[in-house]
Amino acid sequence: MKHFYSSLALACLLVGTLWAADDPFVGKWKLNMEKSKFTGEQTKIEDLGGNKYKWTSGNVTNTYTADGTDQPTQFGSTVAITPLDANNWKMVIKKDGRVLSSMTHTLSADGKTQTIKGTGNKPDGTTDDFTVVMKKVSGGSGWGGTWEDTDVKFTSPDEWEIQAYEGDGLSFNTAAYKDTLSMKFDGKDYEETGPDVAPGSMSSGKRVNAHTLEVTDKVKGQVMDHTKFEVSPDGKTLTLTVHGTGQANTQTFVYNKM
Repeated sequence: MKHFYSSLALACLLVGTLWAADDPFVGKWKLNMEKSKFTGEQTKIEDLGGNKYKWTSGNVTNTYTADGTDQPTQFGSTVAITPLDANNWKMVIKKDGRVLSSMTHTLSADGKTQTIKGTGNKPDGTTDDFTVVMKKVSGGSGWGGTWEDTDVKFTSPDEWEIQAYEGDGLSFNTAAYKDTLSMKFDGKDYEETGPDVAPGSMSSGKRVNAHTLEVTDKVKGQVMDHTKFEVSPDGKTLTLTVHGTGQANTQTFVYNKM
């Protein structure tokens, strides 16, 4: 019996090694911005009076006073909003005192469009300029209302390296963000780590088949999104379809194998 179990363990190890070698997810990937679809995410801003605003995106709500001071979010970061004039805000987002991004929000004269221009600072010291255009889809006047992203552009596309992890698991690594998520596909929660990661970030998932994964992301037990990972039959393209909790639309991130 002891010999049988030893043989079984060796067979399982070999199968895991072969799976890792043939796993179509393993490799280096670069975001293809032209083929991706970042638009459709909605944010609701409620004007509570006294320069206080309630922001809701999906199932996440924070309330900020636009007075230029750093104010905590649910995810361990801070947000400071400084009104420059009636139609312009400066926003600075920090974590542990380090500036993650700074931007200017500009409201159009008719109050129907909001344009955000800014710069993100990655943990490796590189930067990423971005522009987001949002249209008001319902309600409110001025900054108040429900806004939807209609155009999203940035200058520094993400690069991923996906490696084998403990048998049929995978480790997702984003070097610029010093971010790592190593997980098995057994339905259990695995911790994501990195200087920009919200405390309590966990992910669980399953393999649907050799080319498809389904992953659920959580923060402190609250489900943030569900993502389907699909590798093309030729193994050259990785597509992520992300459905944020409470969001009507999905976003699509397309990566090319490097």
